[in-house]
Amino acid sequence: MSMMDYFVPPKELVDLTPEEVKERIKGDSYMLVDVRTDWEYRNGHIKGAVLYPHGSEKRFVEKFGVPDNVILVCKTGHRSRASANELVRLGVKKIYHLEGGMDNWRKNGFEEESGD
Repeated sequence: MSMMDYFVPPKELVDLTPEEVKERIKGDSYMLVDVRTDWEYRNGHIKGAVLYPHGSEKRFVEKFGVPDNVILVCKTGHRSRASANELVRLGVKKIYHLEGGMDNWRKNGFEEESGD
């Protein structure tokens, strides 16, 4: 993984606002994946998000295959960008992320939960 992965998004990555994420996760058609650390996740995450910390993309693909309905979340958007780059290298054709990460989610006052 290159340091540029944190700053240069792949062309397959679509930015979503907190409002767009909230709307898309209402149904079952999108999988919300939190790529932060376990500690960060336990201290507040979007309800329904599954934890696959940045660096575990290969394990994620081994478990779920190559999805096209994943929304990535991190703290500010850098780790989710880097994870998106890795997932694209693993075959993902289209991927989404929460622009500005959990900081943006919280700034907009959206609900989150703590714990596992």
